[in-house]
Amino acid sequence: MIRKALVVLAALALAGSAQAFGANGASVSKDKRTTTVQHGATTYAPIARPPHKLDTIFDNIGFDYPKGLYFCCYGDTISGPNSAVGSTVWPATQFTPAANAKVKEIDVAATYVSGVNKVIINLAEDNGGVPGNVLGSWPATGLGTFGDCCQLATVSVSHIKLTAGTPYWIFLSTDDTNDTTWAVWPFNSTDQVDSMVVAGFDGTSWTNFGAGVPALSFAVLGNDTRN
Repeated sequence: MIRKALVVLAALALAGSAQAFGANGASVSKDKRTTTVQHGATTYAPIARPPHKLDTIFDNIGFDYPKGLYFCCYGDTISGPNSAVGSTVWPATQFTPAANAKVKEIDVAATYVSGVNKVIINLAEDNGGVPGNVLGSWPATGLGTFGDCCQLATVSVSHIKLTAGTPYWIFLSTDDTNDTTWAVWPFNSTDQVDSMVVAGFDGTSWTNFGAGVPALSFAVLGNDTRN
């Protein structure tokens, strides 16, 4: 399955790039949905699985392989309207909790290319196959440079309850404070047979792009409340 994922990533890299370049020579695809880069010169110190005791609501981050938490150099574009990309691009992915839970933490493989070093992590309800009512939004700054693997953007969450069997969305966005941001949400390097539904926002409306692999890399942690 790893071979299949690498073939998919190679195809993305060959899809052509627009005239936008950032840290480590990152380039964006013609449809602006995907950003790729050569591996950078810096490698961050490996991190271990979070030490605190939280239940896993969803997780496809490679915590068992701290030097490969996610694919370093391929992912979905996150950009504001005044970024080097030249337009608004917000990626989203859907997950469904297996049990009722309270969210305490969200970890996202969000990385920086150019502009303001900041993204906004959002948790939303589903609205007919795209993100709907936003349950919470949290800014994340100081992102690791895209291509220099592998930092995570982590935010603390409180007072948000999820219902078992109900789809929810995580999406990464910009606002007026970081409309120059060009960042990337890298693909996962684990559970590569598990496809996930993704969507995108172009500044006007959301589009559901269906299910596919590789998926975007993130974790939602909290407290299982089924008992």
